[in-house]
Parts: sequence; C-alpha cells; structure tokens
Amino acid sequence: MATQYNNDIPFSASHNQQPFKLLELPPELLALLESDNPPEITITSSAPTATTPGYAILGSGDKKYQMRQKNTSNPIMVLQPSSTQPTKDDDAETFVPQSSMTAISKIEDTIELIREESVAKAPLKVNKWHEKFAKSRAEKK
Repeated sequence: MATQYNNDIPFSASHNQQPFKLLELPPELLALLESDNPPEITITSSAPTATTPGYAILGSGDKKYQMRQKNTSNPIMVLQPSSTQPTKDDDAETFVPQSSMTAISKIEDTIELIREESVAKAPLKVNKWHEKFAKSRAEKK
C-alpha cells in the first residue's frame, strides 16, 4: 500500500515574471567551463550571406558554436524559495510562516549551441513549410 504524506508545499507565481534564457551546453564545452582553467568565451556575429542570415556565434578557443533559439513544447518554470504570509483571515500575531515556492519565470524557448563545422557539413534544407508559406503570401500581394 502506498504511503501518502500530508506535507504540502504552498506554490505561487510572481506577477512580475523575470526574463531568463537557458543555454544548452554541449558536454565538451561544459567540461571546459568546469575545469581548473576555464577558457575565455566570446559572442560575435557571423556575416550574412546571400543564402543564410547572420547568426550569433559563441567562441571558446578554436571551437565555435552557432547559437539558435528553439521553442520547447513544455515551459520550464524557474522557482525561488519563499515563505507564506498571513492573509486577512489569519491572526497576524499567531501566524507561523511556512516554507513555499514561487515561480519567478516561465521559459518557453532555449538557446542551443551547434558546432560550426557540423553546420557546414549539414545538407541544405529546401522546401521548408515556412518558406512555402512565405512564398504563397508574397504571391497573393
């Protein structure tokens, strides 16, 4: 038989949500950053070409990563420890605060890093649905 505990953790959401971006680090870059001598990291912009837009590039030594934003199907909530406050129905003198959690941000997209050499080797995608959509909208005008 399963045991159920009666230890509730009150949860609330802040009205003022803070803006956050999460950066997914590849394992090799994470290992470098956690090492005793972490490398310097730079963010630059690549030059746009006739066929591709410019991208933000994260550089670490001789490795370069293209930064791309991707949407997540399930939002990620950033939580902060907090404590409950007395309501108008509570006696303020005898109220005992309880530990709680407050959502301070909801993240619906993350930034992924793609090694530049793997981007260059990847086959060029054609006939994406959004390209077809944009083309059909331009023809209607």
